[in-house]
Amino acid sequence: MEEQIKTTYYKAWTDLIEEELNDNKFDIVCKLHREIVIRICRCIPSRSDLHDQIAEKMDPVLFRQQLENKVYTGEEFLNMIQYVYTWIKNLSSPARDKDIENSLNELLKHMNDGVTFGKLVPEFVLKVHQHLDDLETDLGRDVTKKFKEFVKEKLNTQ
Repeated sequence: MEEQIKTTYYKAWTDLIEEELNDNKFDIVCKLHREIVIRICRCIPSRSDLHDQIAEKMDPVLFRQQLENKVYTGEEFLNMIQYVYTWIKNLSSPARDKDIENSLNELLKHMNDGVTFGKLVPEFVLKVHQHLDDLETDLGRDVTKKFKEFVKEKLNTQ
């Protein structure tokens, strides 16, 4: 039951993001982009120099402007994917390297196969957040643990 709810939720979520992108509505995507920046920075506390570097490279204001003016290119998206995955790999345990590499290769394959931006973005965001969840779990800061316990408890009481 839990897996079915999760699958339905993710399907609705990816459909919403794709629809929003196709309708040139960028609020959700920009919030998700900003959240990735924040989560990566949170994994390297006390390093404002790196926070500044990440914020500059993934500038949320520029990202929004490029989307709104329809000048954000596939090459820029590819660069962002590679940049984010480099950080994830560098911050993660070597035991996670194979999963991270497989995830990246799957995204790159989909890009090469011509999958639309509307479908690539939610796939990228889901994969990145899963890797960041794994990283936070490995660091002993599983911020999703309480939410997962809450959902499980609610499912068990029904």
